[in-house]
Formats: sequence, structure tokens, C-alpha cells
Amino acid sequence: MNVVTDLIHSLPVWAIGPACILGFVLPGLFGLWVVHRSIHQRIKVSETLIDNGVVGWFFSGVLTIYGITLGLIAVTTWESTRAVAGVVSQEAATIAALYRDANGFESPLREDLRTKLRDYTRFVIEKAWPAQQRGVILTEGNRMLDEFQSQLYSHEPTTESQKILQTEALKTYNELVEFRRERTEAVNQRVPNAIWAVVLFGGVLTVATSFCFHLQQFRFHLLLTTSLATMIGLLVFLIAALDQPYSGAVTVEPTAYQIILDGPMANDEK
Repeated sequence: MNVVTDLIHSLPVWAIGPACILGFVLPGLFGLWVVHRSIHQRIKVSETLIDNGVVGWFFSGVLTIYGITLGLIAVTTWESTRAVAGVVSQEAATIAALYRDANGFESPLREDLRTKLRDYTRFVIEKAWPAQQRGVILTEGNRMLDEFQSQLYSHEPTTESQKILQTEALKTYNELVEFRRERTEAVNQRVPNAIWAVVLFGGVLTVATSFCFHLQQFRFHLLLTTSLATMIGLLVFLIAALDQPYSGAVTVEPTAYQIILDGPMANDEK
């Protein structure tokens, strides 16, 4: 389990952003105050113990490396969340296609197949999705699809058109199983602890490096450090929000399944 994201997502959604920002700003301001009192106030203007030019060169290198790393992690996390959303949309579209294919079979097979697909769609929305948000994968969906497969396999087509229809239905069913597997694999998808260590310790090092500048105006130094820490906190919030696609601050919703259930499936039940 990822300790960082578990701690972050234990907070209300509205509090995650401010918590990430304050988690960098407050320690940063305190550290700057300590350094200012213990070092900067003892340095006279005429002394050259601290060369802001050298500090700026070193700080630029640290900030550039950390900024690029943080940006790449944020983009990768966003792309991963988008990929999960794409899989969800594809599974829902496959259910709709299979439901349409079932219309070509004769009664009572047609009604049985459609009923099983409706039950599976309801199961995904009402049971599987809340479980995914808790990090749990329910196996009941496998059983429901296995029953659908058994009934589809048991049908013996007698005409050429029925053979084509069953072949197409089996192909669509296999795609549905694949998309379901990809969806469930993403339940425990999250940023690894090693990457979180780089993000957090890199942020601390970057903010601490800003303490090395020697500025006569302490308020201006506070402003610069606050801006830097706030920006780092915002990017960390972005990564944390996208870290868990089903339970993070930015989540993938079962809207695509609901559209199918409220659309063609609901019309056939009337």
C-alpha cells in the first residue's frame, strides 16, 4: 500500500489541495525563518560569504531537474488516468454492441442473453464500482460473463446468417472479457513509493536550496519561497489527485454504463 496516497486520500476532496500546498509552504517558511535568523542576519552587506550568483546557478540546476521530473510524472499519471477512462468507455461500448447482436438470435435465447447483459451492467454500476473505489475487485462479474458465454456457446446455428451472427457475437464477447480484465487491473493502480520519495524529497531539497540566497529584504525572500513552495504543492496535488483512477480526487465514473442502461436496455424493458 502507498502510505502517501492513503494519507492524502483519507482527507476530504476539498481539503487535499490546500493540504498539499500547506505541506510545503509552512515548513518552507519556517525553514527560511530559521536560516535567516541563524545565518543571514549575521552576514554584513560588505561580506561576500554568500555569492547569490553561484547560488542562483546551482538553484537553477536543481529547479530544472526537479521541474522536468515532476512534470513528466504528472503527465504520465494523467495519461494513465485517461487510459483507464478509455478502457471503461470501450467496455461499455462493447456491452452495447453485444446487446445489439443478441437481438438477432431467436427467442428465448435473445431474451436470456439480453437479460444477462442488463444484469451485468447493473452489477458494474451498483456493486463493482463502489468496490473498486475501496480497492476491492469482485469476482461475481466473472461468473456472470461465464454464464453468458455458456449460453452463447450452447446455441447451434442452423443458417449461414446465424453462423455469421454467432461468430460476431463471440468476437465481441471476447473483447468484453479483455476490457473487463484491463478495468479491474487498474483498481490498484497507483504511483509507486519510490516515485513518491523522489517527488517529496526533491520538493524539500528544492525549497531548502532557495534558503541559500542572501536578500536584504526578508519579506521579499518570504514571497519567493512561498511562491516556489505553492507551485510544488500544486503539482504534488495534481499527481495525488490522478494517482488512483477510481478513488482519487479526479475519478473515472461509470457514466458510460449508465447511459447504456438508461438507453437501449431501458427501452427494451418497457
